[in-house]
Amino acid sequence: GTKMLFKSTGLYIRSLPEGEVTTDRMAFDGRVDRTLSDKTSVFGQVLYLRDSFKEIDYLVSPTVGLSRWFMKDDRNELAVDAGIGVVWEKNPPYPVQTSGAINLGQNFKSKFTGTTEFTQKFAALWKMDDFDDALYTFGVGLATNVTGSVQMKVEVLDTYKNKPRTDTVVKNDVAVLLSFVYKFD
Repeated sequence: GTKMLFKSTGLYIRSLPEGEVTTDRMAFDGRVDRTLSDKTSVFGQVLYLRDSFKEIDYLVSPTVGLSRWFMKDDRNELAVDAGIGVVWEKNPPYPVQTSGAINLGQNFKSKFTGTTEFTQKFAALWKMDDFDDALYTFGVGLATNVTGSVQMKVEVLDTYKNKPRTDTVVKNDVAVLLSFVYKFD
């Protein structure tokens, strides 16, 4: 019932099979949306990423932008957003790189039943001083309600860094996640 909406997600993945680290990634984002009309809102968001296997000590990007719902009913939602801001990226052993940033996102949700939904999302972050240096994320998942405010979600998350700092870094990572989602009302 309010015109303001706060959303955030966090992800921490670390894997140590047989004592050797094979995955070490942390991601966090926070976003505030202010509704302008039934299908349009403005937003401010901050993205944080640390990924030792992509040789990213940190990537921080605050942006502001506009979001538009192309479909929004009881069963389906399709939203697209675009924003502009700045990005700071630190890769070892290089100094911090600062650039303007452009981001684009797309989210789709479809409820199969009153308790089960399919989700799909895409996000892109481009550096203005080098558009080839981009970060893309794609996720697809299935969620079911455990309680009124808790969901259990199975998701495939693909992270792609188009221009890593060295040739030894793998550009693409795919993770299968089982997570619990908590929604505040």
